[in-house]
Amino acid sequence: MSALPCARLHRPSRKTAASIHLGVERDTRGLALPSEQRLNFYPASPLVVLSWVFHGQLHMVQTPANGGGPVLSEALPSMLFAGPSRTPSISWSPGSVHAISIGLYPDAFKRVFGIEASDLMDLVLPMEQVLPASSCQALGQVGTEDGPLFQQLESAIQRCAHGGLATGGAATLNHWLTALGMKIAATCTGTGLRQMQRQFKRWAGQSQRELQLYVRAERAFALVQQQENPVWSDVALQAGYSDQSHFGREVKRISGFSPAQFAQRMKTDEAFWMYRLLGKS
Repeated sequence: MSALPCARLHRPSRKTAASIHLGVERDTRGLALPSEQRLNFYPASPLVVLSWVFHGQLHMVQTPANGGGPVLSEALPSMLFAGPSRTPSISWSPGSVHAISIGLYPDAFKRVFGIEASDLMDLVLPMEQVLPASSCQALGQVGTEDGPLFQQLESAIQRCAHGGLATGGAATLNHWLTALGMKIAATCTGTGLRQMQRQFKRWAGQSQRELQLYVRAERAFALVQQQENPVWSDVALQAGYSDQSHFGREVKRISGFSPAQFAQRMKTDEAFWMYRLLGKS
């Protein structure tokens, strides 16, 4: 495994922190990676993800519904939209690649682009098929100016916002969920519990109960990253799972692997670079 000079996190500025959870950059130009190390494993995520491929190509690795070995999709577009995902995914690059992905909170996605994230669950589409043409034009100009690409993307997202961006920010998914719950409670006074739950799901894309899955996984990724030989019962307790069996089921749902497989590959497999970054986030 490399020391990961080719993958890095980007923290949002104060102006965009209420909308952007984080940015991730992958740049393998100049690296001689074998074919299996050009795979990219991604977890299920409650975030809306916008991606830009500035160099090279990416293909999704797909498993046919009728069985058989994995197959590659056509090359993905250079500007890609991915809605909140309830299952993990894999991509592959035939050569070197330089790409940046930005994860936005679903409620912020509605504020910025005027689109409900809950209508786009598990969809991966060219950005132009989802976002307004004016937004695609602004986002497509990134890379034509001087300055760090992530900062250019932040500025472009700010320009797309309908009525400006909210202030504040959330350091973790748990902070975001807590703040969102408080906001809904404050704006839905006098309404019933079920109506508040429906409002939460419209804003967040999924229910509070469903989103706790990602909060626990976020904690678990960090704990696995920090411990040389994790004791699974301890990790399960610290991350908020009811027991070790609960922990195992949810790790497999998020990543596609058992805890032991996940921990080993996270520490030794270059293709798990995303999980290592998330463990540090």
